[in-house]
Amino acid sequence: MTLRVAVNSGRPDPRQATGLAVALVVALAGCTQPALEPTASEPADAAYGVPIEINTPPGLRAKQTMDMLNSDWPIGEVGVRTLAAPDEVEDIVAQLDKIWWDRPFTVTGVDVGAGQATLDVVTSYGVEQEISLRTDDAGMVDRLDVSLQPPAIGSWSDVDAELTKSGARYSYQASKVDLGARDCTVVAGTNTDLSLPLASIFKLYVLLAVAEAVKDGTLDWDESMTVTKRAKDVGSSNLEQLPAGARISVRTAAQQMISASDNMATDLLIARVGTGAVERALVTAGHHDPASMTPFPTMHELFSVGWGKPDLREQWKSASREGRAALLKQTNSRPYQPDPERTHTPASEFGAEWYGSAEDICRVHAALQAGAVGEAAPVKEILSAIPGIELDESKWTYVGAKGGNLPGDLTFSWYAMDHTGQPWVVSFQLNWPRFRSPTAAGWLLSIAHQAFELVPTG
Repeated sequence: MTLRVAVNSGRPDPRQATGLAVALVVALAGCTQPALEPTASEPADAAYGVPIEINTPPGLRAKQTMDMLNSDWPIGEVGVRTLAAPDEVEDIVAQLDKIWWDRPFTVTGVDVGAGQATLDVVTSYGVEQEISLRTDDAGMVDRLDVSLQPPAIGSWSDVDAELTKSGARYSYQASKVDLGARDCTVVAGTNTDLSLPLASIFKLYVLLAVAEAVKDGTLDWDESMTVTKRAKDVGSSNLEQLPAGARISVRTAAQQMISASDNMATDLLIARVGTGAVERALVTAGHHDPASMTPFPTMHELFSVGWGKPDLREQWKSASREGRAALLKQTNSRPYQPDPERTHTPASEFGAEWYGSAEDICRVHAALQAGAVGEAAPVKEILSAIPGIELDESKWTYVGAKGGNLPGDLTFSWYAMDHTGQPWVVSFQLNWPRFRSPTAAGWLLSIAHQAFELVPTG
């Protein structure tokens, strides 16, 4: 199985957390793990599960690694210097920091040998990983690898079992699409009508608004837009090097919005077509409750509510529709300034997200593909440039994709055509009350990959 996962590493800013390809990192105030003194040779405390013998350098370092990962003190260079060989400190800090967010870890298996140790661990949300390390002659870690152990999926009930075990609120759906009628027939799924955070899947509605404007003749793919500082404030994946005042084509912006989930490009496109056009796209695509996303928030607006200064979350949660519109308007009076204290805390529990159901996701994919004719034909290429998953090309002849992630929210969706010409939409939405590391994306992709094998193609 080959998985392509391009998700956040380190400590991401929500500006970059919405996409599947991100680069900017906002650091929180760092604390370091205190040095551990190897004073005992008896088995370690079994609080993390299977005990780890610490009477050898690999065993000691394995136990120290678990102490760091299960501590509430963030991973830092000072602490890791007591664990790792000097040349490996930076790399090991990055690896441990990336998965530290998934604590507490439970050790389910230990294998300690000459100069090496392997730990089988389970994250706080039930995902299995393997942590392997090697020690040098000085007893310091000179190699550390973390790998995902994908669950075995042989039936749709296995999908439900794995998603349930994660503790997330979830929805998934596999649907057969009648493109002419823009209709989706569910063949498998759970909670398919449950409205959950969309994360960057909402950008499909922006793309639909752009495509409709192109067909109406009010917009051209080659038209250029001006990069603004305001748009840059919400972050960019592949276009960050462009200065304010630079020009970018509508086609390039649309491509980057989908394939790199570029936030700056998204807000430039919303500004060009207008939020009213996106609201009409919600209706065109058959969203179950367009009023719930009216007025449609830009990324600048929603990020300001969810993660910006001042903290508007409680006001947003209790506000009426009119009150929320006023809060969005208020955010436009100032630059977006992220609050590092809330960078890793979900805003969806306050209702600060874009929302939709699995049924909505299927319908917007169908609307985009059905409308991708004439001047709007590039939509097909835009959606399929980076499918995000490797499927058997003898079974699947076209794969379009859009996914996303925000703190606590993880989503994937695909529009795929099988070898008989029958289109399908497969989607997943997961929502946790806590931030999850990139491990969650790799785990969910491993499930999605196997789920495609369950789709009853011709």
